[in-house]
Amino acid sequence: MNLALIPEGVSLESAVMATDMMTTGFYGSELADVKFGDTVVVFGIGPVGLMAVAGAKLRGAGKLIAVGTRPNCVALAKEYGATDIVSYKDGDLVEQIMKLTDGKGADAAIVAGGGAEALNNAIAVVKAGGGNVAMLEVITETEMLNIPNAYIGGFLSHKTIRGGLCPGGRKRIERLLSLIKNGRVDPSKMITHKFNGLDSIEEAFYLMKDKPRDLIKPIVIMD
Repeated sequence: MNLALIPEGVSLESAVMATDMMTTGFYGSELADVKFGDTVVVFGIGPVGLMAVAGAKLRGAGKLIAVGTRPNCVALAKEYGATDIVSYKDGDLVEQIMKLTDGKGADAAIVAGGGAEALNNAIAVVKAGGGNVAMLEVITETEMLNIPNAYIGGFLSHKTIRGGLCPGGRKRIERLLSLIKNGRVDPSKMITHKFNGLDSIEEAFYLMKDKPRDLIKPIVIMD
């Protein structure tokens, strides 16, 4: 039920990215119901966030704001379709995003990193009267989430927050592979470290654990 044939012209590197990073990131734009011309903010531009940027662009986002700091991720976010980059190093994120949107806020926000703080920032910057927030990150560092009442207007602001387990399965992956095959997106660009053989798995796992600044995504090829 879950096996999908890799089409001719799709590399192993791209195909393996489709099974997790791509399907999760793209699900963010689906949960956020991104429409043509929407202003969209993506919080966190690691692998999932980068694919959220790519997915939002494909769904027709107009202004597409990416929140992150690592130079290689920023460069790739722009390549995938980000029109603006926002960094916490330049001041309050909510204030920066509201300024970029002329005080109107965003139509949609996708949280792919930053935990509870990013979720609150996302709620703060989406428009009252229909703004959508997609929560892709699993929050494990706290048992309680506190949402400032001002961000939700006493639950009268008609903002929607959605989260869920990203979809998989053969039909889903075939659709993603079609996007890759036809040149709509190249997720293999996220691969910054490549290893070969079973013996290199430990080194690759430690890379994921330690997260050096130049890392986006490692891959291990089994010869």
